[in-house]
Amino acid sequence: MMMNLTCAILHADQQVSEQLEMFIAKTPFLSLCGKYSNPIEALKGYYDNKVHLYFVGIGQEEMEGINGMEFSKLLSPFTRVIFIADTPRYAAECFRLDALDYLISEINFPIFFEAVNKASRWFSLKGEAGMPFTVVPEKSQADTSQPEMPKVIYVKSDNRIFRLDISRISYIEGLGDYVKIYSKDESKPILSLCTMKYMEERLPSDEFIRVHRSFIIRKDCIRIIESSKIALDKRSIPIGEVYRKKLKNYISDYSVL
Repeated sequence: MMMNLTCAILHADQQVSEQLEMFIAKTPFLSLCGKYSNPIEALKGYYDNKVHLYFVGIGQEEMEGINGMEFSKLLSPFTRVIFIADTPRYAAECFRLDALDYLISEINFPIFFEAVNKASRWFSLKGEAGMPFTVVPEKSQADTSQPEMPKVIYVKSDNRIFRLDISRISYIEGLGDYVKIYSKDESKPILSLCTMKYMEERLPSDEFIRVHRSFIIRKDCIRIIESSKIALDKRSIPIGEVYRKKLKNYISDYSVL
């Protein structure tokens, strides 16, 4: 059964906004709960409503104070974003923000429906909470007084739920709206419908570091760091320019002989 999704629009162009509103009205599983041209007003409305899907315009100079990409960073990981632009020039940056889709303003209903159907599949696989996995503490039966307990994650994949020990995860690879989770001593990764941003925000930062748009690695799995890549036991991981400074700061905490 297809779940109903609430959605909102933030776009400075009234014509584009009205077109999106018309498309939403034609889509049975979408319910419009807000339409804005001002990001500040949109934020006020956002905190009053539970929004599954946000249509955000970018490249609009008249949207003063906060641009569309900055606005999207203020939304919770629960809300997915479809960016609307009049040029493809912002696409790469938007997908680095884990956009669900990126549409050019001259869109028709089939293109729109394809994008929102992707959102429907995304939320349906996660359930109403929109949670692809849960991080939970797990008590040791041998010592229940232990202050720092091992953690596990429960991951949805292929209509099954897998229990993974966080300490066994080697790295995570992003593939669009999916991630591949690679664990030690496992021959195959687990594929889950989830964003890299969601993974990054929920995995412990003292154990994992994002080194590329498409890769999060476990710190103690690092074997060699080169100028443009990191060697793990069985994989070479590229270093993204955006994440190079973060990696450098991590290394600086240790003595390099």
